[in-house]
This record gives sequence, structure tokens and C-alpha cells, in this order.
Amino acid sequence: MSEFTQAVIFVALAFLFERFMRPYLLRKWLGVALVIAGLIGCVALSQTRLQSFDLGLMSALAVPLGIGLFLSRRRFEGRK
Repeated sequence: MSEFTQAVIFVALAFLFERFMRPYLLRKWLGVALVIAGLIGCVALSQTRLQSFDLGLMSALAVPLGIGLFLSRRRFEGRK
């Protein structure tokens, strides 16, 4: 699978996470976990492939997703 296709799939999943994940604690801790896993993955898995997915690319894309989830963790607070 090409890197472009992998990036498009990941961005689509990130969009779904950003739009439809509402609980504050879930957004907070998933964001923290994605940042930590992404930073570790960028170093440890930079040249690794799993089932034709480039894990280095996925970990590099997980960092901004985690930061976005963490910074917008109170987005749905107060809405019912």
C-alpha cells in the first residue's frame, strides 16, 4: 500500500476521532497516549512495516493527532 493511501486512511480516522469522541477523560488520555506512543514509535519503528503499513509514518502522524485531541479536550464540555 502506498504511503499516500496510508496517510489518507489515517487522516480520515483522525477526523472521526476529532469530531465524534466526546468524553473529556477519553480525549485527554488518548491524546497523551498517542503523543507518547508516536514519539517512541518515531524512534523505535522508523523503518518497520506491519501488513504493508509503514509504522514510522503512522507514529509520525499520531503525534499531531494526540496533540489536537489533548488541546481540544474540553471542546464538548457543557454541551448536552
